[in-house]
Amino acid sequence: MSNPTSKAVWGAVLALALLPTSALASSGQSGKLDKVLQQVSSSGEARDVIIRVKPGRKTAVKDKVSRHTSHFHVHSSIDAISARLTAREIKEVGNDPDVEGVSIDADVNALGSTGGSSDVVSDVKQALGLGNWFPGSSVTVAVIDSGIAPDTDFDSRILAQYTFSTGKPGALTAAFDDYGHGTHVAGLIGSNGSSSNNKYAGIAPGVKFLALKVLDRNGSGKTSDVINALDFVVANKARFNIKVVNLSLGHPIYESAKTDPLVQSVEAAVRSGLVVVVAAGNYGYNPTTGTTGFAGIASPGNAPSAITVGAAITNNTVTRTDDRLANYSSRGPSWYDGIAKPDILAPGQALVSNDATGSTLEKAYPALIVKSGKAKFMRLSGSSMATGVVSGLVAIMMETNNFSAQQRWTAAQSLLPRSLRTSFTPPPPMTTNTIKALLQYSATPLRNDAGVTYGPLEQGTGLVNGLGAIELAYFMDTTKAAGEYWMTTDSLPYTNFGGTDEPWSQTVLWGTRLLRGTSVVDLNQLAWADNIVWGTGELTDMVSGTFSADEDNIVWGTLLSEDNIVWGTSVSLATDLTWAGNARLEDNIVWGTAMVWDDQVVWGTNLIGFFSEDNVVWGTRSGSEDNVVWGTLSEDNIVWGTSANRVSVLGTMVGGGL
Repeated sequence: MSNPTSKAVWGAVLALALLPTSALASSGQSGKLDKVLQQVSSSGEARDVIIRVKPGRKTAVKDKVSRHTSHFHVHSSIDAISARLTAREIKEVGNDPDVEGVSIDADVNALGSTGGSSDVVSDVKQALGLGNWFPGSSVTVAVIDSGIAPDTDFDSRILAQYTFSTGKPGALTAAFDDYGHGTHVAGLIGSNGSSSNNKYAGIAPGVKFLALKVLDRNGSGKTSDVINALDFVVANKARFNIKVVNLSLGHPIYESAKTDPLVQSVEAAVRSGLVVVVAAGNYGYNPTTGTTGFAGIASPGNAPSAITVGAAITNNTVTRTDDRLANYSSRGPSWYDGIAKPDILAPGQALVSNDATGSTLEKAYPALIVKSGKAKFMRLSGSSMATGVVSGLVAIMMETNNFSAQQRWTAAQSLLPRSLRTSFTPPPPMTTNTIKALLQYSATPLRNDAGVTYGPLEQGTGLVNGLGAIELAYFMDTTKAAGEYWMTTDSLPYTNFGGTDEPWSQTVLWGTRLLRGTSVVDLNQLAWADNIVWGTGELTDMVSGTFSADEDNIVWGTLLSEDNIVWGTSVSLATDLTWAGNARLEDNIVWGTAMVWDDQVVWGTNLIGFFSEDNVVWGTRSGSEDNVVWGTLSEDNIVWGTSANRVSVLGTMVGGGL
């Protein structure tokens, strides 16, 4: 193995075991199975699957499943049942009219993180333009990961830890982290910095934690464990005051977001009022060929309503003129659905945070240990780390907004006679859609070494701007009705970083369109409501802002047939994806030598044999770099590229969190 400190960094990955290929069943039955289950042989060992059932039929399907196996679990937040079934039983379930579909219960693997050589201290806060203002102490963040190790930097703020990776969902345990990934992420969210004299403090140093352990000492678990943890969070959000969920993990996309059980579980959590922050993935770069990959977003990063975070390199400076997109950070669009992701970038390269003593990562990568006095930390990189940064920022945005509301109430009460004064009633909380809009609107777009602005499929709207986002949250009055102005003060649309005024993007990525304008966030939009899936609904839900012209749109074709789907090369995944594994996740990624909106198009060969040769990615340049067009099937619209070399990405890259 090469020196891990020289490797690009990857992250927690839900990986799918390679299954032997063979004809499975009738076309009707196989149509209900995800891509991998369609390749399962009719014999062999039982498989862990997630059965999606039709509304109102969960009990009926559970009764049928229980006749075949005692190894099953009924999920509460989505219409699904996890079970271990043989290939024959999977076939029978797929033919059941009460069943919508069957998905593989993918293995979860959190990979060891490596990174660059520079210390990114709690200058991570400076990189966001933040000072030591709001601690986030009124917010609990649920960290679904490998657990959190007790540490003086967390004092008494770990409220509880529940383990979901032992086959007994929701088992209360002492706080511990035998892998090390979750502790590092938690430190970025909310370490108080006491053991490092604030050098490695997190973004929200007063935030509380609920640890939900879904990964074991080898960083391995199941998709169903993550869904069980999300179910628990939704059911217990009031008990623990949970406002934010951090998911620095994911699995390759094997089906549409509309049917992916993990995506649907995330969407259900958002509909319940939680803000879910997820990692985009670390599949943006082929280290062997040096080519850039598109369509590498991991699930549940393709969840429309999640805040999906990619990784940026800040070069340990406050200025943003030298900030760049991390080459490994996954780019969009999402597989199957063509969803525009990531939403934003955050610092993710070589971040120093808390170490879990005796953990697998600590033992595997001693060169990444950083000492501060008697305390030990680790330097890790990846979109997992960037996700933790954003979760901490969301927590202090919430606290800032509530503090501002209290100030307005206090000022109003002071003008009233004492007999007419009332007690403070907290205003409606900012919704996930609102918070995502503020993050995107205030983000500062980054440029590459040539001075060219990265496109929306690479950086979303740009690098998250902590000061700008907090400023918008502070001036927002959430008591205002839809269509009313809810910004109490106009904000100057730029932030000074290192002596340079960096303009905000003033843009929101809404589905396939870019919504621009100084008034995008000035009014309360119908689109920001909790019951609106991001990017959907009528355009009239946007009463402010401008869908200015066709060139401002991100166009994915009609998506009415498989001809408009983004395909890569054929799938070949290893049977055991571990932190030092040899899986071929890059085979799901569209590699190329140019951005997809350039004249040379990123493309791939057929994914699966029964799809036609039309399953290549093509496009033209139409208007501006903001326009991403996925072809019309006319020959003059297809520009061929070079096919991707099949290499073992995870065998040569080890990394931290998605």
